[in-house]
Amino acid sequence: MPEQTASTPRKSWLPGLDAEITPVLGLGLGVAGILLRLRPRLAIWPLAVTAAAALLYRDPERSTPDEAEALFAPADGIVLGVEELYEHRFLHTDATRLSIAVSPIDVPVQRSPASGVVAYLEHIPGEYRPIWDVQAAEQNERQYIGIKTDWGPLLLVLIAGPLARRITCRVGLGEQLDVGARLSTVRFGVRVDLLLPRDAAEGLPSIGNRVRAGTTRIGQIIPL
Repeated sequence: MPEQTASTPRKSWLPGLDAEITPVLGLGLGVAGILLRLRPRLAIWPLAVTAAAALLYRDPERSTPDEAEALFAPADGIVLGVEELYEHRFLHTDATRLSIAVSPIDVPVQRSPASGVVAYLEHIPGEYRPIWDVQAAEQNERQYIGIKTDWGPLLLVLIAGPLARRITCRVGLGEQLDVGARLSTVRFGVRVDLLLPRDAAEGLPSIGNRVRAGTTRIGQIIPL
């Protein structure tokens, strides 16, 4: 099992974009500038490609509401399912799993649904089945991020799809997280599963609801 460490994010010179887009923007704008002098009508093409690339590298600043005992969406996307199962890796109890389908054009940054401490990290290589495939959760490449909160544990599972071949974990073991903190980046679509102890929360969203990482309230913790 590979050791999991946090990647150090680079600072972007453009607000709302990941720093990894910087070389692409520089190249695209440079080519467009050359074409504007030589063949102005062709300059639109590198600008269009650069704009499309920037769409995939969005990383906007977001302000998570300060609401005690509230859970917030870990990802941008559509709720794919809500079901009960036994979770044996980190929770070790009956659990509720909320699955979110993140499309290639959604913001590719995942965020912490609650404040806590990173207590479990594991990366497992695998296949790249469609994220709605019933076997994707156990067969695809995936990243597990377990967080201990004041009210109990939660587990996030990032499940790669056919196009997403790189899962970047942005946190390390023992790291203290605020609600809404960046956890990972997965481009070109991903399935994000949030697992909670069964009956730990109420008011979870219904299938088909659209949620937004760090800002959409998806549940309320039930006091023990």
